[in-house]
This record gives sequence, structure tokens and C-alpha cells, in this order.
Amino acid sequence: MELFSDRLLEAIARKGAPICIGMDPITEMLPDAVLNRFRRNGHVDGEAAVDAIFEFTTRILKVVAEHTPIVKFQSAYFEQFMSEGVEAYYSLIQEASELDLLVIGDVKRGDIGSTVAAYAAGHLAEQTGEDYQEIATPDAITVNPMLGLDTIQPFVDTARTFQKGLFILVRTSNPGSAKLQDVKLADGRTWSEMLADELRPITESHGLVGVSGYSSIGAVVGATQPHTMVSIRQRLPKSIFLLPGYGAQGATAEMTKAAFTDGKGAIISASRSILYAHRDKKYSDKFADNWEKCVEQAALDMRQDVRQVLGY
Repeated sequence: MELFSDRLLEAIARKGAPICIGMDPITEMLPDAVLNRFRRNGHVDGEAAVDAIFEFTTRILKVVAEHTPIVKFQSAYFEQFMSEGVEAYYSLIQEASELDLLVIGDVKRGDIGSTVAAYAAGHLAEQTGEDYQEIATPDAITVNPMLGLDTIQPFVDTARTFQKGLFILVRTSNPGSAKLQDVKLADGRTWSEMLADELRPITESHGLVGVSGYSSIGAVVGATQPHTMVSIRQRLPKSIFLLPGYGAQGATAEMTKAAFTDGKGAIISASRSILYAHRDKKYSDKFADNWEKCVEQAALDMRQDVRQVLGY
């Protein structure tokens, strides 16, 4: 099998835009057309909530599969429902794979020693045996490096073994991130710049750089942080950047240009602005109660915006 970086760049070329749709299913924000089928005594909770989320997400995947190369599942929205939610998470990854979509598991794991190896096995390794035939693991996951770079090595080793990918948190999109990640060190670099410098030899190590010239070890760099994008791109020239924050968090395609080299090397991610487009008057006025049409149009608008800015 090809390395993750090569598979991703090929998928971007096929779909015609470096975009990612985030699967962040929030029960109370789902369309009434979905919720009404699962309400019990006016409420949707427990197993019914998982069923509603599963139906909603499955239909979303079918709508966006033609337009996006990759989707990102935020695991927390599934884990909150305990075992039923975790089962739905892995089943939906399988659904996405069958639709020719690459999948990022947004799990942000980070720990020490054998615990990291167990996380890597559970989220990246391909399980064998009859009980796992209908279960797929993500093509890549997000990883938190805050405990030290030794703690990400088991993730790197597992990714290399199974031709999977990682996106290491380097500069996140949340407003409070600057208080830690933009702090200046004694040598004048920010904490994020220091992290990028330390990550570079890992990203360029044996068995991780594909024929495309890009590594399967990427970086999460918030699309809301254009002020640091140039510097981090210089420090991680072979890493594909995952750029969350487009749409609902305020980032624009224009703000992400520095992450790309000749239109390659990054994917721009949006979640709420696509999933809940039926709540946006711009789309609801046009498509009335057809929430799937709202989602598709929002995805197409994002795709066109990104293509135009990047000169596709």
C-alpha cells in the first residue's frame, strides 16, 4: 500500500480541492427531519441519540463524498455515548472508507510508555480476526506532543508499519492557544516554532516520505493563525498541514495561503459551517427543508472558494 501522504495527495487531485469536512455531530443541532424519527417523549438521548447521529453522519458522508478527498471524525462526540458511541465511530469510519474517503480520527491522544503504544494500536493498527472484519481504523489521527517527543514515537512507529498518517498539534486554532504556543523562548523562537524544529527530523525519517516528497507525519496548524504559518511551513517543508478553523471559527481560504507550496501541502478543514448549513439562512431560504442540499451547497461553496484562492 502507498504511504498516507501519497494517498492523500492523489485523493486531493481526484477530487479537485484540498478540503476536509469535519464530522462533529452535535445532537441538538441535527435537522428536525432526522431528530423527529428518534424522539421519545420529546427527547433524543441515549441509544436513540447514537442512532440519530449515525443516520445523520452516514447521509452527510454520502452527500460530500463526491466533493472532498478526506473527512475528519471528532471522536469525543461519539465517546460521550460510551460503548454504543465508540461502536458507531468505528462503523462510520468503515462507511467512509467504502465511499472512497480518507479518514482522520481527531482523537488528540498523548501519553507515556506502553499507554501510547496501546493508543496507537487502537487508533491506527489494522485489527485482524473475524470479529474485526467490519471495523476500519482511520487513515490518520491527531496527536498531542505536550508530554515530549519520546511519547509520540509509538505513534510514528505504528504509522510507519501500517502506512498510516499523523497530524501533530503544533499551533492550534483556539483563541487561548497564544498564551502558551506563542510564548517566546530565550533564543527568540516561539514554543510552536521550537516544536516544529524538533519534529522536522522525525517527519523526514526513513519510511515516512512518499514519492510525492511529502511526509506522512503532518502538523495541525490553525487556519486562524496566519501570522505564524510562514515560519512553521519553513520549518516543516515536507509535512502536510491540517488547517482547522475555516468557516464557523472565522478563518478564510485567503488566510491559509502561506501553508501551501504550489497549491499543495495542506488541507483546509471545516465542520459546523458545512454540517449545519440548514441553520444558515443563505441555504435554508434556497433549499427550504432539504437539509442535505444545504450541506452539499455549503461544501461546494467552500470547495470553490478554496480552489479560487489557491489558483486551481
